[in-house]
Amino acid sequence: MEPLRQLAKEKLEGKRVIAVMSAKGGVGKSVISSLLAFTLSQRENTSIVDLDIHTMAMSKLFGLEGRLHEVTKNGIEPFSFGNLGVFSLSGVVRDNYVLLPGINQGKVMEGLIAYANIKSSKNVIFDLPPGMGDEILVLERISKYFPIVVTTPSKISTKVVEYLIKYLVNEKRVKPSLIVNMAYFDCNGEIVRPFGEMNGVRSLANEYNVNFFEFPIDPNVEDYVGKIIEYKGSVKVKMDEVVSSLFYSNP
Repeated sequence: MEPLRQLAKEKLEGKRVIAVMSAKGGVGKSVISSLLAFTLSQRENTSIVDLDIHTMAMSKLFGLEGRLHEVTKNGIEPFSFGNLGVFSLSGVVRDNYVLLPGINQGKVMEGLIAYANIKSSKNVIFDLPPGMGDEILVLERISKYFPIVVTTPSKISTKVVEYLIKYLVNEKRVKPSLIVNMAYFDCNGEIVRPFGEMNGVRSLANEYNVNFFEFPIDPNVEDYVGKIIEYKGSVKVKMDEVVSSLFYSNP
């Protein structure tokens, strides 16, 4: 095994590794990832690693644009928010864009994980870019991860995300949890579903025997870009419930 890959694999041993992914862009995956990581950090030391090495949304959500990671003898040090550590390639290249051929993408991702100082973290969250590319393969080579797949209720999103769920269930023999983001909003006590009903999601969940969780729409999330850990609205409340159900409920 290549040295960087081996080091990355060793770094993740004994940790709860969660991959947040979606075959479809524009579903709010990075917001879900950041709130998941922050919610877990309220219980245990947690790291989130931004594996979207091209657009690096984590730096925008956490207000880290322009800041650089400190590097010590322990490796790349996280940007710290209490018990939460954030790692992003933006902390290496600042706000410059990154274009990489496929073979180099994997090496950059493995290097970021291998040198990240995640020693104290019980949980490691990976925010993957949309689609089904090298990022998934890199993660599979170094860890047995728990997948959380994000979609919206729309027909096109559900159909595209099915490719990813089918791959995880049929090829990798793992059962993901499905988060249906922006599923509804409460209008004076009436539930409104602007992106459609849940029929397609229920059919998908039944076919592949996966659990799903509906998340509300909260336009106020936009006000917390750059300070996402201060957000305490309805999406965070729902995340609290989901984290308890998935990771801390009694068997």
